[in-house]
Amino acid sequence: MICQRIIPAPDLRQYIKEYLVLHMKFGKDIPTPIKAYPVNPEEGMTFVIRGTKTAETVETGEFKVRPRTCIFGLPATRQNLHLPSEYMMVHVRFHPGAIHKLLRIPMYELLHQYVEAQAILGREIDDVEDQLANATVYDELPRILDRYFTKKVARVKVGFEPIDRIGSVILANPQGFSLSQTANDACLSFRQFEKRFERQVGVTPKYFARICRFYQAYELKDTRQDLDWLSIAVNTGYTDYQHLVKDFKRFAGVTPNMLIKESNLNPERRLKLNAEFVGL
Repeated sequence: MICQRIIPAPDLRQYIKEYLVLHMKFGKDIPTPIKAYPVNPEEGMTFVIRGTKTAETVETGEFKVRPRTCIFGLPATRQNLHLPSEYMMVHVRFHPGAIHKLLRIPMYELLHQYVEAQAILGREIDDVEDQLANATVYDELPRILDRYFTKKVARVKVGFEPIDRIGSVILANPQGFSLSQTANDACLSFRQFEKRFERQVGVTPKYFARICRFYQAYELKDTRQDLDWLSIAVNTGYTDYQHLVKDFKRFAGVTPNMLIKESNLNPERRLKLNAEFVGL
């Protein structure tokens, strides 16, 4: 079993943040594992090698079986991920806006969508799935994806412009981001900038910054569970604790303490696969 974040090949790092290789096995007499999955600033692809994942949208109570290989945009609401007794996948985490750069898809069309990869990429993805399924060691998995995505990136005709990296700038420092200044730097009106950002990332810059700030607070507490929530709020740019609670209820559907409690019961932690693994 494994739960490990892996950095992609150097030529891919402006597109892909990391690969997450995950393989878990639970006894068949143990209840189906559930992973808490709040709203977060993530877009990517998931390649499922063993098992089937079912996503429950908590707000509506709707259950959907995820495709074996899917491309997805930002999640818009809290989900619970229901996993089988054995589950193996490689999760490809892209930088904000990188899927749009690579595939030219308007990301608002992928907001809270998990689309069968073949519908977007065609039959070329079948060979990647076969290689992943036939890999004999975990180390092969990122190398297979490196080869595939290197070919995809080579077909991109236009290089990165400063505006293409705005999502990553907000993700790194959501509380210090100036929307008007960034629009001016890009020589765009506020509305032009907002529309272009929505096309690249899926939501407005202001809303994306709010998601990033929430996730930064969650990840900090997840990493430093000895810190009190007021310190977390101050360190992540909230004006007070109540504003932090409001965002947790909006993006996780529960109080801050409850989300941390749920996260501590996530499947990879119950199996103690990686003591340093935090976040999603």
